[in-house]
Amino acid sequence: MRVFSSRRPLAFLAFLIGTILAGAKSIPHSPYPNELKGFEFYAKYLVPLRPGLSDREAVRRVLGDTAAVQRNGWTIFTTYVMKSGPVYNPTLGPLAEIAIKSDGVIPMGAVKFPSGFTHCHTLVSETNISFDVYRDRFGLEYWLHKEDSKWGKKGDLYRIVYGPRRRPDPPNTFCW
Repeated sequence: MRVFSSRRPLAFLAFLIGTILAGAKSIPHSPYPNELKGFEFYAKYLVPLRPGLSDREAVRRVLGDTAAVQRNGWTIFTTYVMKSGPVYNPTLGPLAEIAIKSDGVIPMGAVKFPSGFTHCHTLVSETNISFDVYRDRFGLEYWLHKEDSKWGKKGDLYRIVYGPRRRPDPPNTFCW
């Protein structure tokens, strides 16, 4: 009759756990921890881009283009900081922000934004449309139509913006 040592199961268990942990990929910490459930686009499409730090080549590597790109019913737009320079030779600076718009209508008027978001209002003068903007200190913004217009109904999602970190605005203020 063979007697098993109590050390063998423990050694095997330690080996098994070590193997599992060694093979696990580390999940990068998102610079946008307040993404709403169902709208987690940073890890899905944007890693490792960082507004204020990434350049045009980084955007091209991640998205395949520096112009608008389509991804599963969403359009991703990038904007850049313009460096001062001669008019005949302007150069693009770092990535300023990434905006994502749905190719369809997404009603969000009933969404309750977490306390990490501040609420403000803004107006886009080119189209004369008002928006409720919910943004956090990490640079994440959700823009919702403030009222019905030919471009959307009150509460519909207009765009999601991934920008650089910022200080939150006082509640119920005009954004800019």
